Amino acid sequence: MSTALAAGVLFLAPAGLAQSDAPAFEVASIKPSELFRKGGEGSRRQSIQAEPGSLTMRNVTLTNAIAWANSMQDFQVTGPAWIGEERYDILAKAGSQAPEDRLRLMLRALLAERLAVASHREEKVMPFYLLTVAKGGPKVKESDGEGDPEIHPGRNRTTVAAVRMTTARFCELLSLMLHAPIQDQTGLKGRYDATLDFSQLIAAYPQGPSPDDIPAMIMNGIQDMLGLKLEPKKGPVEIVVVDRAEKVPTEN
Repeated sequence: MSTALAAGVLFLAPAGLAQSDAPAFEVASIKPSELFRKGGEGSRRQSIQAEPGSLTMRNVTLTNAIAWANSMQDFQVTGPAWIGEERYDILAKAGSQAPEDRLRLMLRALLAERLAVASHREEKVMPFYLLTVAKGGPKVKESDGEGDPEIHPGRNRTTVAAVRMTTARFCELLSLMLHAPIQDQTGLKGRYDATLDFSQLIAAYPQGPSPDDIPAMIMNGIQDMLGLKLEPKKGPVEIVVVDRAEKVPTEN
């Protein structure tokens, strides 16, 4: 089971923040992806690594970058078709040990500067999920460790261990798995350790679960193992609409 089981507000700067006041990277470059240009195996594989004070994006589309900068998923970003086709390498370092939420703000400013990205936010009616605490309470252990959230898949790919996981980060992962936005209404504010073992749930499908089986399997799994409940809904969801952008980045 894969671990990717990942109108009117200007994108040029966060709401209420003047563009001149937007946080900026100390050193940054945006270049067309050589991996994508070469083609072949792996040419569409992307990598995003954020650490305190640095951001490394390899072979990402502009859609990928904008989604990450806004804590959204790719399907919440719309615009010209090419923003989901052209790929870039983005390497950036801050002047301090900036946390991930600040790196996202810095990336917004960088994309506006180097690729002339401008956009606005709208609401679109689409399916989404509510994440709440199930009856009986959560079954997760509060983490006593330091550091960023981590995911460790088991060798057989049916188990996943989460370390120092926030519910916000967990919602991002669930959103990738379910291809739908997740709204966190758990009220859980800490960092947690937990292990998900889907082996018994998968065993119920002799031929393997189909894509249509995955949502129910995930919902049952997290309720049984984590004490959390996913409820499917449909309603307005915030998206980013790209009004303009340039394919070729300005000089680094």
